Formats: sequence, structure tokens, C-alpha cells
Amino acid sequence: MSKFVVMLRVKDGIGFVPVWLACFERLADEIVVLDNGSTDGTYEALLAHPRVVRIVRTEGYNEGRDKNLMYDAVRERKPDWCLWIDIDEVFEPSVTRRKLDRMMKTRLVKRYAFRRFHFIDDEHFAGSPFRLNYSAGHDRIMWKESPSGYFENLLIDSPNVKGIGGLKLPTHLRLKHLGYISKDLVDRKAALYRSIIPDKESIFQEMYMRDEKKIRWIDNPRDPKVLLLTARMDLMLARQYAVKAVRLGTQALKKLFRRGAGNPTTMALANKTNNQS
Repeated sequence: MSKFVVMLRVKDGIGFVPVWLACFERLADEIVVLDNGSTDGTYEALLAHPRVVRIVRTEGYNEGRDKNLMYDAVRERKPDWCLWIDIDEVFEPSVTRRKLDRMMKTRLVKRYAFRRFHFIDDEHFAGSPFRLNYSAGHDRIMWKESPSGYFENLLIDSPNVKGIGGLKLPTHLRLKHLGYISKDLVDRKAALYRSIIPDKESIFQEMYMRDEKKIRWIDNPRDPKVLLLTARMDLMLARQYAVKAVRLGTQALKKLFRRGAGNPTTMALANKTNNQS
């Protein structure tokens, strides 16, 4: 069986700790934490859990630094597969270790991607086309560990792990993102981000999800309503891929044209054509 290590970067997330541990204690072999100066009991609660094998502590906000420090600590545990996740994110109940084991057995796939659904309250998630299109893109990754892996050294919004080659497979396994339910939590998060990147106020306001369409969450992934929504989001994802392919193709053609414009043979043919005309 593959050794699966989950990594968590957190600060003052005590309200989510019980639910998060209940989820990942049944999925992970080990949990490695980076605590960025918690003062609300988060550090102590995580430290007491038997699945948590290491806690690295830092001060001062630096997401890229923290994730790479945490990754270094994870590598000391010699994992086969890894997952980075936040304290306000948990898998739906149907995701079991048995399912993950089947996924990790393959030699072909090196990364699995999961969709996050952004909850408005305890029973509903954001269902506007904008939010569903965002969720369709699978923004959480479980990866087969490789020495080439790293996180970008960005102060804020350092995204998923980089440098992991091989096939990436989107899945229909769902994550519940609970961090937008609490207005106080959103206020604190927005204030922190505002202090670092003050010119992104419109993005901070989106976190409050005002007038957002509500869709009731159904835990059963085989429920007809869930299957219908999943199919809709698959179409959204296909469209994203198509748009990206067109964009990359256009860039490649422009690059080829620029190279051709500077080619002596091409220039000579162009001059000959102009002279004949």
C-alpha cells in the first residue's frame, strides 16, 4: 500500500479542526502541518492528534516560503503520494481510503485533480455559472512524490505543486470548501490580503458571495441531481480546455510568423513578390 502524506498550512483555524481531522484521519497515513503563528488553540489541537507527525512553526505571512518548508518536512517522511489542502477543505464522505488506494496503485497517472465547491452556508454551495466554471477546473491536486516537485516562492497565492511531470487525471471526487460560511473569517482573510495586495479590492469583495445562487449540497455523488451537475461541469471543463488550446495555437502561429518574418529566405521571397507586383 502506498504511503499517503497530507500537508496542511494553517493559522487560527480551530473552528474547522474537528471536522478536518475527522476527514483526514481516515484517509492519510501521516499529516505534516505548518502553523503560521496560531493563537486560538489550533496548534495544540493538531499537535495532540496521533496522525500529525510533524509541525513546523513560522511567523509572518509568506505562503511560498511556508509551503516549501512544509514540503521539506514531508519529504523526510518518505511519502509515495502527497496532498496539500487547507483547514477549511474536506472531502465528501464517499471518498474513502480504499478509493484513494486504487488511484495510487496506477503507474500511469502522476497527478489526480479534485473539484472544490464553495459553501455559502452549512447546506448550500455557490451555484452561479461563474463559481461553477471556477470549480470545474479542479484546483486541488494529489501527486506522486518526485524530487522535481516544488512550490513557487510567492508571498501570496502560491498555487499547487509544480514540477511533477506525467499524466494528470481530473476526477469527480469532491471537496467541500467551508471557509466562506463565516463572515468573520472572510473579514480577517480579506484584511490580511488587503494589507499585502491593496489594489485587488474587487477580488476581496467576491469572497463575500453576495447575491450568489444557492445549490443544496447532496452527499450522494450518484444522486441524479449531482450527476447532472457533474455532466454540466464536465462540459465547462471541456470548454476551458478548448479555449486554452486555441490560445496556445494562436500564440504558436504568431511565434512562427515572427520567426518567418526575420528569415532571409522569407524576406527575399516577399521582396520578389513585391517587385513583381
